[in-house]
Amino acid sequence: MSEQMQGIVKNFADAEKHLQAISPWETTLRKIYGGPASVTTIKGEWKTGKTDFALFLTERLKELGLITRAAANIQCFKDKDCTVRSDEDITYIDNFAQLPPWLFTGYRKAMLYDEAITSTPSRRAMSQLNTEWLKFIPELSKGRCHLIVITQEESFTEKVFFHPTFHMASWEKIALGRNHPQFRKMVRLRGKEFPKPFVFRSLPPTKIIFDPYRSATWKMAPDTVENLNDDDLKICFDYANGVSYDQIVKKYSFLHCRRDVRDRIRRGIKKLRKFTSSEDSGGYKGDKTSELPDAHAC
Repeated sequence: MSEQMQGIVKNFADAEKHLQAISPWETTLRKIYGGPASVTTIKGEWKTGKTDFALFLTERLKELGLITRAAANIQCFKDKDCTVRSDEDITYIDNFAQLPPWLFTGYRKAMLYDEAITSTPSRRAMSQLNTEWLKFIPELSKGRCHLIVITQEESFTEKVFFHPTFHMASWEKIALGRNHPQFRKMVRLRGKEFPKPFVFRSLPPTKIIFDPYRSATWKMAPDTVENLNDDDLKICFDYANGVSYDQIVKKYSFLHCRRDVRDRIRRGIKKLRKFTSSEDSGGYKGDKTSELPDAHAC
């Protein structure tokens, strides 16, 4: 056998060993989250570790290279006393206004939506929050985003999350006694790609620090402009609230003149347009930034 053929055989053998070494856990994650987008759900009784598992799942998806960014309506912290906020591992987003700029960044990502049964219960199917999710979920593939919905009870949660077109799988945290060796460590998986339920045991807790007793909320817009993570949107909101160009220049140190303000407003409107233009089949009609007042040169 020639050296070239020996090399090919060796490469095939190495590849086979690598496939055999992949754990069922890793294989399952790649099967669910290997595509451009999905909706998965995590359910379970009170204090079974649903949020902890969601954060742990995000860590594993990053390690496998299936995502590179993550966001959640879960506040994470640098210290165990939960006093210093941290967006290092998970970007904090709790409203629809902040979602489009983060979503359409081009990176592979995951969004954790905690306490969905509170913000979007099925009994309020036509509420503003519920209908906004209905418009958002079909856009997941454009944003290369996996939405992970955390709830106590699926039957009382907005139905669009479970539509078979989008919903890939359901994780269920198994309720066990506190003295059980597998307490908060077991999860059951069901999905259309899995004919039989899978049970994973001995799953470790997340390394990400969060407060399990802090409520996770979701709303249409942030309570204040300061809570926005995007400077372009902050400037848009300031302008919409009547703040003048000159006042905006003074407020933000990275702006130098009125033209900078106008450019930032244009960018902010384009970011919002990516999300809101999906509301009607006709898309966006015209360029509203032409209505902005003239900005003098710097």
